[in-house]
Amino acid sequence: MASRRRPASFPVLPYKNKIFCISAHIVLDFTRTAGYVLPCMASLVTKKKGNKLYYYLVESARVEGKPRIVHQAYLGTAEKVAELVRERTAPVPLSATMRDFGLPSALWHAAQQSGVWPLLQSLWPPPRSGPGPAHYLLLAAIHRICQPGPKTEVPHWYGNTVLAAWWHFPPERFTSQAFGDAFEQILPAEAPASAPDPLDQAQLRLLGLWKEKQLVSRRLLAYDTTNFYTYIASTNTRNHLAQRGYNKQGRHNLRQVGLSYVLDGENGLSLCHHVYPGNVADSEEFSTALSRITSMLDHHQIARETVTLVVDKGSAALANTVALQEARLGWISALPWNQAPLEWRQQPVEQLPPCSSAQPGVRARAEKMLVHGQEYLCVLKYSAAFASEQLHSLTTSLSRVMQSLRRLASELNKPQARWSEDRVGHKIQGWLSAQFLHELIRYQMDTHQGRLRLQFDVDQNAFSKLLTQRLGRTVLLTNHMDWSAEQVVAGYAGQQQVERVFRGLKDGNWLGWGPMHHWTDRKIRIHAFYCMLGISLLQYVHKQAQNAWPDLSVERLLEELEQIKQFVLLYPPQGEKGPPRAAYVLSRQTLVQQALLKTLELEPLHRSTQRG
Repeated sequence: MASRRRPASFPVLPYKNKIFCISAHIVLDFTRTAGYVLPCMASLVTKKKGNKLYYYLVESARVEGKPRIVHQAYLGTAEKVAELVRERTAPVPLSATMRDFGLPSALWHAAQQSGVWPLLQSLWPPPRSGPGPAHYLLLAAIHRICQPGPKTEVPHWYGNTVLAAWWHFPPERFTSQAFGDAFEQILPAEAPASAPDPLDQAQLRLLGLWKEKQLVSRRLLAYDTTNFYTYIASTNTRNHLAQRGYNKQGRHNLRQVGLSYVLDGENGLSLCHHVYPGNVADSEEFSTALSRITSMLDHHQIARETVTLVVDKGSAALANTVALQEARLGWISALPWNQAPLEWRQQPVEQLPPCSSAQPGVRARAEKMLVHGQEYLCVLKYSAAFASEQLHSLTTSLSRVMQSLRRLASELNKPQARWSEDRVGHKIQGWLSAQFLHELIRYQMDTHQGRLRLQFDVDQNAFSKLLTQRLGRTVLLTNHMDWSAEQVVAGYAGQQQVERVFRGLKDGNWLGWGPMHHWTDRKIRIHAFYCMLGISLLQYVHKQAQNAWPDLSVERLLEELEQIKQFVLLYPPQGEKGPPRAAYVLSRQTLVQQALLKTLELEPLHRSTQRG
């Protein structure tokens, strides 16, 4: 049995290139004939290898009365030893909190830098304490971009973003009821009929701001319309905007609202929009939208002759063409395919002159023609990229319909099949409603032994004609008689930007319009206003981001910014008293994210969070 004595402590003794720390235990081992002392003594020893010094940790002890090295550990160079010391002395954080930083801060900074935030506060002044209507509008726009959803989800999302650190409002101030109260201040229900509409005035002020910032420079405006289905009940008689009509997303059984939209053809900023009943056709809405556009231009003293309005073929009716001429606006429109002369629109692609490198894969030819009783400049445009997209969509639809026809034919051959000819014909007509399919697929029904038989085939001549004379082609019409074909093609490209915006709204890739949790006309109009405001802020950020990464798409921009997080590390206080210390660190960034942080000036915002 071993007995122990109290350890004897010894001082630290320097000796040449060694540092000693001695603390000894005297141990008696009765299993051996002799006792020995095991001092807990460690020293740093240097060994020179080549031109470098390397450090080792050496532990010594007396064995049989003689000093011996009992343990040795390699530490490395002096730099490695210093790093080990720093790691051992660095405090361990008590907790870590993650915040959404990249996307909310970029949108908030854009609102400040562009002047949108001061403008909103001047339109709806803040109260003496707490958030004002401008806070709710801007937060709703940012929320629709970052994490679309109902207002009941806003407090939790807001509390996990850097906006809470900058605004200094608790998340409980942004409940669904608080949004409703703020929207009531923006667009009161009991407003006098003679008073100007607050949202229309806000749109005019925003256009003045974009003009002041020289963001409406080319005077090229793109116009288009779309509709959005809602879940508003048929029994809701308070709502007059949500009506049933032809829905572009195929939800004809639901009530819908229409939206006409004008944006700047170069920067993509929202200049004017209008929410209209869902049972109004696009061509009927155009006269109302045109009146709003001309009033907007006159209000800001923008000469109508200097503006070119780009519209889709859905608005290219005869009455609208006459209205554009009377409005003294320049315009470019896509002409419906069957209204162009047959021989001219079927020219071989090889005869169309190619455009410059600014329009790769595009050919175009211009010619003056008589359309709607008036001479205009017509442009036949062929795009190889557009042709490939149409061909891909066509082959996908064709394959799906052929499989459906084959299954239907097999079903008709079964003895128990009870199909009427009208029912089969109605079903097939629904399948052939997609573009070009009615021209390509031939089918025939006959009766054999009391049962229907179905035969179908693809018209190869029609398919060949479609490839060589239709796919990739667009007929454009303009009153700019002195423009070249390439100028018209470049101008019409603004229309594609509007269509991308609408796709981003419906798919939720840019900003989620739906689901729209509003049931009254006033709330739907406010919803459209902050959605369009969010689109303008997003386009503003995208325009700046392209200076850092020229080929960056809006979808890629959103993806990169969403991945930039801010971590708040909480450390113990330095002394016995005092609050815990906080450190703010950004997540590791890719090359694109580093460029975005610099170009969008987000680093100063990160540092301002630490000071706050």
